[in-house]
Amino acid sequence: MAAPRISKADFERSLPALRDELLDLQLKLHTSKACAVAVIIAGTPAAGRSETVNELISWLDPKHIGVHALGDPTKEDRRFPALWRYWQKLPARGRITFFFAGWYGEYVGGEIKDKSSKRHDKRSVERILQLEQMLVRDRVRVVKIYLHTDHETQQRRLKELRANKLTSWRVTKEDRWQAKHFDQVNRVVRACLKATDHEIAPWHRVDGTDEEYRLLTVGKILRDEIRAGLQPRQPRRLSWPREKPTKAAALSVVQPARLVDDDEYDQQLETLQGRLARLVRKSRFRKQGLVLAFEGMDAAGKGGAIRRITHALDARQYQVVPVSAPTPEELLYPYLWRFWRHVPPLGSIAIFDRSWYGRVLVERVRDLTPEADWRRAYAEIVEFERQLTEHGLFVAKFWLSVSKGEQLRRFKARDEDPLKRFKVDREDWANRRYYDAYQAAAAEMVRRTDTESARWTIVPADDKKHARLAVLRAVCDTLER
Repeated sequence: MAAPRISKADFERSLPALRDELLDLQLKLHTSKACAVAVIIAGTPAAGRSETVNELISWLDPKHIGVHALGDPTKEDRRFPALWRYWQKLPARGRITFFFAGWYGEYVGGEIKDKSSKRHDKRSVERILQLEQMLVRDRVRVVKIYLHTDHETQQRRLKELRANKLTSWRVTKEDRWQAKHFDQVNRVVRACLKATDHEIAPWHRVDGTDEEYRLLTVGKILRDEIRAGLQPRQPRRLSWPREKPTKAAALSVVQPARLVDDDEYDQQLETLQGRLARLVRKSRFRKQGLVLAFEGMDAAGKGGAIRRITHALDARQYQVVPVSAPTPEELLYPYLWRFWRHVPPLGSIAIFDRSWYGRVLVERVRDLTPEADWRRAYAEIVEFERQLTEHGLFVAKFWLSVSKGEQLRRFKARDEDPLKRFKVDREDWANRRYYDAYQAAAAEMVRRTDTESARWTIVPADDKKHARLAVLRAVCDTLER
């Protein structure tokens, strides 16, 4: 089949209008912050990826555009989960970012280098599809473009690039290998595109043989995607099945029958902190890492439990991430972006004082998020934690359960202490009115996100000393397991 072409006259007639329209749409996008646009531009060597992106950027305002060609992961990149480096580069709403190959680079490259070419990495496909579905639902337009050309055109262009001293650097050893194995590469690419083509983020295959046709076609795809992103979001009227409350659905929490006395507490605390210190100093831990997430009602003792953990650690080895309401900047990104930013590298520890579970707790209980969004968050959170544990990060999650009466006693004690009065504000008292709703939300949260590799520990917290020891013991058990 002949490659599609466009006449010089048609190109010159269509170009100014398309260029002006794209610039106008970009300015509207920046002003409205209606969505973000992530453009994946992939293709065969010499199909025109760089030329196309360069030309498009020349039409637009470069202040609101990002371009990333991340290449093969570095040694430092490999200390983090595979998708971590792409989360760091995602565009905020109002911006456009071009990714050369993007999260498909390692997947397609790995498949091409697999000489058997008979088996596709199903888990890699699963991660990619889940990521794109989540991004689209969080108002990121994922635009996937694959540029291709025939073998003869590819060989001619590579030869021209290598002959010019100013462009010879652009032809890599990998490009030459792919050109030599043109048919094998095409078979793998077709299978990869088929496996990752879905309605919410389809692939656009564009023939790059004719440069002017290629440029106009890609420009029109980008124009249509931005225009669609600027349309008002249609409210989703979804009906979700309601679960009947049962005894199994409630959190089973039994507060300790007796308080831990001071001597017993001091002895066990020293033992457990020493045990934790030894575990994280083992050479094996450098190839792994630890993520701790703390949730619970206000005044449940999360901060105190965290401090007993950090007292056993080297300050260079961990970070404590306090989580509160998202900032205006954080609201411009997908929900999990602000947590991906703090994922620790191998050999390190991240401790979250409140976490990504806020979406299915406070945002659910206080009607801060549409039901459709917090309902889908369960599956997205499980996938997020799965990616952490697959990479070698241990994940331990704690719900500190304080009774309603004990919470009130702690609130009053803090109010009466000038040094602790700042710990209780009007929002804490407001949340107390929703105590029962939080308990129901927490029960569903645990039920739907407790997995074999990322377990929940329910900690009775009316006795602070008992709770702190229980948390330390669970952390040590997680590392030893």
